[in-house]
Amino acid sequence: MQLDSTKDNSALEMFAKAVQAENLRDYILGASQGTAAALPEGVKLANIEPFMPERARFRGAMKTAMIEDFIEFVTVTIETADINADTFPCFVDPESMAARAYFNLGNQQYPGHGDHVALLKLKRTSTFEEVLKINGDKLEQRLLAEWMEDWVDVLAATNEHGEPMPMSAAVAAIRRITIGANAETTSEETSFSSKRSAMAEVEAKNRDHLPAFLQFTCEPYQGLSERTFTLRLNVITGENPRIGVRIVRLETAEEEMAKELEELLRKGFEDTAVRTFVGTFQP
Repeated sequence: MQLDSTKDNSALEMFAKAVQAENLRDYILGASQGTAAALPEGVKLANIEPFMPERARFRGAMKTAMIEDFIEFVTVTIETADINADTFPCFVDPESMAARAYFNLGNQQYPGHGDHVALLKLKRTSTFEEVLKINGDKLEQRLLAEWMEDWVDVLAATNEHGEPMPMSAAVAAIRRITIGANAETTSEETSFSSKRSAMAEVEAKNRDHLPAFLQFTCEPYQGLSERTFTLRLNVITGENPRIGVRIVRLETAEEEMAKELEELLRKGFEDTAVRTFVGTFQP
């Protein structure tokens, strides 16, 4: 008789736990709008999609460094794919010269997973990388002269007065820099002189024949228009003279290139359902 009573109590407890578990499941499903579920301890979830004949849904990530290919892929995808959306956002990140278009981001009423995307990341050209490499450097005469000779086809030179000078003469002048000293006191500061003390001035001789600026013309990123960068040269006097190289207003040029990328994408998506925004978005 005692044994039957124990069995009845155990059955009641199991039934009560089952009811509680079902109530808890229904509560979690309702509170999370069907996005979460309570699972028994030790249960392991496995994704069997890779073993199915077809994927559960189409998604992927297209990556390119070419603006035209990015625009074409995004346009073709939204026109041919069975995607239930009125507009497709494309976010342009000026700082990284990149853009990301979403095909299944959805909207506030019908949010999507946001994992079907196209990515554009512009790549600097080797020519632009070369001029960035020497920006801020202090080069020896020989190294700068050789660099100028290597890139003579994209360079132009001007003196302190803004007058153009032949590249052959500019290279020769860099090679012939000599340092002299005199006892005159002067407050003049130019690209090719500096004070050693209150009573002595160290200067680069024949400075009127030296190039003060170099104009470096190149396509900075694949797909952007050709641009000219101005490099300021100044002689750093000493026992072994060096020439400082600095790109003038580089930050302004970077802002202009980012604006150009934005305008190219806006124009490319002008007659499509793509809407372009400046910034980044993390779904």
